[in-house]
Amino acid sequence: MTIGIIDDQDEVRYSVSKTLKRAKYDTVLFNGLEHSIASQIKEEHANLLIVDIMLSEDFSGIDLIKNLRKNDIKLPVILMTAYTTPTNMIEASKIGIKDILQKPFTAEELKNLVKKYDEKNDKYIKVKDKINEEFIGSFETMKNIYDKIGVAANNDLPVMILGDTGTGKELIANLIHKNSQNSKSEILAVNCASIPNELFESQLFGHEKGAFTDARTVHIGFAESVGEGTLFLDEIGEIDTVSQSKLLRFLENKTFKRVGGNNDIKFQGRIISATNINIHDNIQKELFRQDLYYRLSMIQIEIPTLEQRKKDIPALVDFFIKQANKELKLNIKGISNEALELLKNRNYKGNIRELKNTIYNSTLNAHEDVIQKDHIRFEIENQQDYSTKEIIAQMIEMKGVENAKVVLNTIEKEFYEILVEKCNNITHLAKYLDISRSTLRNVLRKHNIISE
Repeated sequence: MTIGIIDDQDEVRYSVSKTLKRAKYDTVLFNGLEHSIASQIKEEHANLLIVDIMLSEDFSGIDLIKNLRKNDIKLPVILMTAYTTPTNMIEASKIGIKDILQKPFTAEELKNLVKKYDEKNDKYIKVKDKINEEFIGSFETMKNIYDKIGVAANNDLPVMILGDTGTGKELIANLIHKNSQNSKSEILAVNCASIPNELFESQLFGHEKGAFTDARTVHIGFAESVGEGTLFLDEIGEIDTVSQSKLLRFLENKTFKRVGGNNDIKFQGRIISATNINIHDNIQKELFRQDLYYRLSMIQIEIPTLEQRKKDIPALVDFFIKQANKELKLNIKGISNEALELLKNRNYKGNIRELKNTIYNSTLNAHEDVIQKDHIRFEIENQQDYSTKEIIAQMIEMKGVENAKVVLNTIEKEFYEILVEKCNNITHLAKYLDISRSTLRNVLRKHNIISE
């Protein structure tokens, strides 16, 4: 097998070539700026290219690969880089590059990766446009997600995003949309949990004037108003089986009728859905239709919890401090090692969202320009040492018996907030609490846990 090595640094080219020649591979070397590089690669009958991401200040390895493909050179590519940022990783995925070598790398890492291409011939996907937003995460934990974002952005297949509350499902949906060919159209996010089941069809497809008692005008639904953009159905696991059937027919036909209407309307956009429930358990319990699941999840992206990507915490902390400085008009310059260790050892039930809130509160608590350990306040701290009765007694002692109603409302609100965090499915929660869905919704509205 002949391997083309493209790097602007002589020592890198020769070092990589030396390692590969010892492994019995033929190599051909380029600096990436040769005018005749396309014809030379063809003449040398290269089977694989190893390309550095930075060839000059205004010409990248990504640019080179795009130019080569315009010249009908569609060889597999391994990208070398010292800067594995989300932007260049997703860019690489979008033009079909599946493997990235982080500098510095060992001879064994290089040979093992090349060996994979010696054994099989991978097919690659073409994509367009540039990434203009980043999802914070390390190479190891986020690579598969970046790859799938690139694949999803390159077509209009339905995407289902799975992940716990606070892991960043909507951000992933936005990244897919912004890198798709319809990125100039809007992305419309719909929280399915906030729509009563009896109104789901009307909200999704719209209704004609006179379709029902209160239908005084024509209402354009989400599916029609999104146009050629992206319809993001968040918390899709919340909808009941009747609404699931209507959604399934819509996905199968790519057409819909407004409620009370007779004319078919063609859906021109794409569907991305998301849920924090265990969708497979719900399918087994017949709470979610399996055929709808298959329709919605032709591409599936599963986001890891923060517990599964603890190594990303330093980068996330740095990012949130910068955000807090900008939004809260602060000037926090950093965080102490002790404070960072405390954050790294925390079990974040609320995932990224909880970490962000913790950082924002810590920046406000800081009396200097560096966050210290004692500036960090977690939402629930040391309460496991007390019984529920003791906690309530302490609250009444602090507030006074005359404010018992305030204490009761606080306890009730926190109780329902925890329930919704653990299971953000109103239908299931109502069943567990042995109350009607409408009663539960009213309680959640009262405490501003869900919006109208």
